Amino acid sequence: MLFPDQEVPGGAPIEARRLVRAWVFLATVLLAAAGLLVIPAALGAAAGKEVLAAPAVVRTLVGHVFFSLVLGSTAFVVVLMMQAALWLEAARLPRLPGWIGLWLAVAGAVLAAGGSVGTWGQPVLTEFVPVVVEPAFLSGFALFMAGVALTTGGFIYAVAVSQTARMALPPFGMLCAAAMLVATGLAGVASITRLFGDWFAFQLAWRTPAVLFQAIFWGPAHLIQAAVLGALVVAWLLLLPRPGLGRGAETLGRLGLIALVLVAAATLVALYALDPLALPGMAALNIAISDAQVLPVLILAVVILRARFRADGRGGSPALGLSIALFALGVGIAVAGVTQPSLAWVPAHYQALIPGAVLVAFMGVTTELLPWLGGRAPSRRLAAIHAYLYGGGIALVSLAMLWAALGGGERRGYFVTVTAAGPAALLWLGGLGAGLGLAGFAASVLKSLLGGVRLPAMAGGSAQPC
Repeated sequence: MLFPDQEVPGGAPIEARRLVRAWVFLATVLLAAAGLLVIPAALGAAAGKEVLAAPAVVRTLVGHVFFSLVLGSTAFVVVLMMQAALWLEAARLPRLPGWIGLWLAVAGAVLAAGGSVGTWGQPVLTEFVPVVVEPAFLSGFALFMAGVALTTGGFIYAVAVSQTARMALPPFGMLCAAAMLVATGLAGVASITRLFGDWFAFQLAWRTPAVLFQAIFWGPAHLIQAAVLGALVVAWLLLLPRPGLGRGAETLGRLGLIALVLVAAATLVALYALDPLALPGMAALNIAISDAQVLPVLILAVVILRARFRADGRGGSPALGLSIALFALGVGIAVAGVTQPSLAWVPAHYQALIPGAVLVAFMGVTTELLPWLGGRAPSRRLAAIHAYLYGGGIALVSLAMLWAALGGGERRGYFVTVTAAGPAALLWLGGLGAGLGLAGFAASVLKSLLGGVRLPAMAGGSAQPC
């Protein structure tokens, strides 16, 4: 695997590894929380549009999507950022801001969890970021993103003070992802200030929370998706067996990552130029942005897969091929869906891309990171089983949603109403498989981290159990 082979000089990388380890722990717990909700979410989505509209079911769906796609994915992006900083010569992640960012994220996740499982507030299953309209949930979301922003700033600082003449591709990719996270924050500020700037329009939107939150999160959701896709490319690179990409392919990789940043910049310009209340309804613009984000990643997927098959030996993680296969499934669904009269196919496309390709790749990287972070090396066979269970389950969920959409189902945010027995059974089966795979992965990671060695002891020769 393409992880930096370095000693532990002066104790600073030990502290950085401890911080990475803490974020891995947090991200895994968040995914475990999402896994607890995936089966009831699948059952609710498979029960028909009447049940899907029930407040308790909507709350379950909001919690599942929020913890997996928003909190869990973003936490893994942070993990890759901090790990990437250790590739850079003389790079130092700021210690205090790093730990403050982590604890802000933890506090935010706890508050959001309370808002997700309570009976108060109104759950809103929007097409971008589902939320529960109540103070604890929204405050938790803001705290979590503040922690991510602080940690992202620390990573950018570490890159700025490093003495690396030419960055390796993984840290370069994460620097691009960090730039897109900065754009995400700017988009959030722009959306809120523009909506408050037109008080009459804001008052009208407030009466319909779905309209208001879709307007607020249109820009941030598209931009954080770009950051996650950039991190996905880095995860694929880390899962490649050595020697990785050749010089020509690496140059293409840099150009692809820069293209993602340019798409993010264009999205930010569109947000400032157009009416934020009208943007969610501009279907052609939304599809164009998604296509522009996916195209460079698709090209890089082909380049990385080619390098994988050319590598000597049979080394490498099965998560790499599985993640790229799920990404290809998502692209295929989009190609088939654009000819349809409605956008009910979008949830199927998104399930294959983000919960599918992205999280499978992050699962694979986490498994490889564990020994490097002082955790006990998990069973590779067991890790492969977890990845195939989860990835296969998500593939079934995606295909079930596409089947339902082609059969006349209606879009409900990240889900689609299912009215026929066939897609309902497939959806339930996929949800069960994904839930079991995710639960197994989370249990394996937490067991490894809790039963590994204390990182400060790694500078010497002894290892003490945690």
